[in-house]
Amino acid sequence: MPEGCARAFSRFARFTVGFAFAMSCAPFAHADGPAATRSAFADRRWDAVTATDAGLAGSGLATDPQSSLYGNPALGLDGPAMFRVSGLLSLPHRDDLQASTTDFEDGTGFPAVGELGARWRMKGLGLTAYYSQPHYEHEETRFVGIDPGTGEVTGDPFPRRNEFTSATRYAGLGAAVRLKNGLAIGLAGEAVMLKERYLSTPVPVDFPGAVAFDVDRSATSFGGSIGAAYTANGLVTIGASYRAAGSVSYDDGGSDEAPKLTLIGVKVGRTAGSSGYVGARFLGSRDVNLAEPLGTPYSADARSEYAAGYAYLDPAGSWSFRVGGGVSPRPNDGALKLSRFGVALGAGAEGAKVGLAYEHTSENRPSGRASSRDLIALTVEVSK
Repeated sequence: MPEGCARAFSRFARFTVGFAFAMSCAPFAHADGPAATRSAFADRRWDAVTATDAGLAGSGLATDPQSSLYGNPALGLDGPAMFRVSGLLSLPHRDDLQASTTDFEDGTGFPAVGELGARWRMKGLGLTAYYSQPHYEHEETRFVGIDPGTGEVTGDPFPRRNEFTSATRYAGLGAAVRLKNGLAIGLAGEAVMLKERYLSTPVPVDFPGAVAFDVDRSATSFGGSIGAAYTANGLVTIGASYRAAGSVSYDDGGSDEAPKLTLIGVKVGRTAGSSGYVGARFLGSRDVNLAEPLGTPYSADARSEYAAGYAYLDPAGSWSFRVGGGVSPRPNDGALKLSRFGVALGAGAEGAKVGLAYEHTSENRPSGRASSRDLIALTVEVSK
């Protein structure tokens, strides 16, 4: 066959096969960015912002000022004046996608800000300022929507290159005061920054019947948090906080809801030596519409998570150790859906502390297959 005819035949065959695939799989075609990227949207996974938070698996958010600045504004009076910088390295592992798609590839090792902030005292008040990112998911994948085990078409039967980011960020100012009975009460005002970015591109981009999805939504809402903490006999600390903010409007008619979050915890232990923690966080339901041309509104049920942890702080302040674990039931049926484990080490000298933590989160996806994520957290604090 002449070379020109061969090229023409190859192009015709490629078009015919691609068109047939696309038409035969029309029921499976993805209608929007979150579906095409196979993200867990619209569910939000709350995660660590500091090394202490990661090591305790979230069990100290309501009672431990080293866990976070955003968690409980009533903890603004605990500890010396300090400045904190915390960075994260996220390493997602989509084992569920690797097992259910062909030609799977993924990226890993995505850096992110955990928390930046400061705490100080003024005229009897404990003041805090912070930028915190407790919800951050970023993934980059490539796959074909065909199950390698069964041959079933579960999505588009051609390669897609995908990238998505889903994040919730808080920028806040808080103040705490201690009453005569020892009860600490705190209030914070916050700007809540929501980000949803989904990009899914066919490979090649001109594959017959293929559609690219590119959605980028961001908006800011304003709200606040209220918290309380009480320590009995210098040994048992009970803390709780609640935060909420208004709904937001995205471009092109989209809408979203800022998280409603409740934190509750108990700490048994003094400022040095051994301490035990139990904590719970309750995340409200979510209704969101990204206003994509072919998309539909999404919703996520309320989520609860329960955690416990242990910490040992060297009385001389030179080192620390923390370990913790947590579980989160599936919101709609109570079955175990998410579990996490964390461990952290810290070292310090007068006026400075460094913490390094590893946290592993595993999850049973609705498909019955599991995925996981490793998180490395590094936190530096300078105090006076």
